[in-house]
Amino acid sequence: MEKLVTFDFPTDQVSLNLCYRDDERLRTIAASSSDAALPKVKAVYDELLFPPAPADRPYVMSSIVLSSDGKMAFADMPAGPVIAKNNFFDPNGALADFWILNALRAYSDAVILGARTLQTEANNTSHIFDPELAKERVNLLGKPIHPMNIVVSFDATDIPLRHLIFNIDPEEGFPIAIATGPAGASYLASCFPRKLREIGPFFNAVSVDKEAGAEAARLLASLSADEVPLFITGEGVRPDASALLKLLRLAGFHRLLIESPSYTSALMRQSMLDEFFINYSMVFAGGPITPNSGSPFGCEAHPHSRLLTLATHGPSFMYTRQRLSYGVNREVDLNSYKY
Repeated sequence: MEKLVTFDFPTDQVSLNLCYRDDERLRTIAASSSDAALPKVKAVYDELLFPPAPADRPYVMSSIVLSSDGKMAFADMPAGPVIAKNNFFDPNGALADFWILNALRAYSDAVILGARTLQTEANNTSHIFDPELAKERVNLLGKPIHPMNIVVSFDATDIPLRHLIFNIDPEEGFPIAIATGPAGASYLASCFPRKLREIGPFFNAVSVDKEAGAEAARLLASLSADEVPLFITGEGVRPDASALLKLLRLAGFHRLLIESPSYTSALMRQSMLDEFFINYSMVFAGGPITPNSGSPFGCEAHPHSRLLTLATHGPSFMYTRQRLSYGVNREVDLNSYKY
């Protein structure tokens, strides 16, 4: 069994320069939030607070780093972090990008990971690498030391079952789960190397009620060290994201971080992504690897976003916090926009 890696993020290396802040909207969020502001996050970036979760799903945010030309990976190196790491002008800008991801994990109850991410990043575990943040999470937010990592897949055949994420020492307190459809559950039953505890199946969000959420919470609380919860939704090879998110919410998960670009896309299509933290590494990657490349939005029907904050780390990195809006009316939006 493996141990989780942690290391220090010196404040002077990762601190950002805040260029823009939507004070009015952020005051509204702060007034509605029951969270504590984590001191290190405030010192490095800004006071980071979030609104309460809706009744039928957690409050959902996603994080990604893109190149100057909007690519999330180089064509010859599909691992996403390389876009930040190979910015040779500002290595600490890449460290700050990774630190923001850790800050978002610190506020989250669970992190969604795609099977493809595990394929391209052999050592990926979405735990909190910064010991200071982990300590503040426990002491000020009252959360366990790490968010649950939930690996999502249509049929589970693309999940690398021998990946590091499934082989972490139980003493680390690192919770892992899998979410898939019924076909994926059948596949995993025959080959997964650890014991699975099934939660579901749930055909859609309508089939998920408070009793189901309470039962899921009880099961999660009773897991032994060698057991992995398996969330089963949808039918066949098509899991149902709305059913999974509702189940998580009713089981006590209030904030969800998405670290899978394809799952981010799917949630945007269903108007279920609330915030997008998009960081820009000032490199040019070219090639076809872009967010939403397989499911483009139309010119008359697409999500919008408004900046909540914009920060920089020198002249080679930008960091944005964006609040998403759906179903924006063309006439109303244009009339309210201040040119």
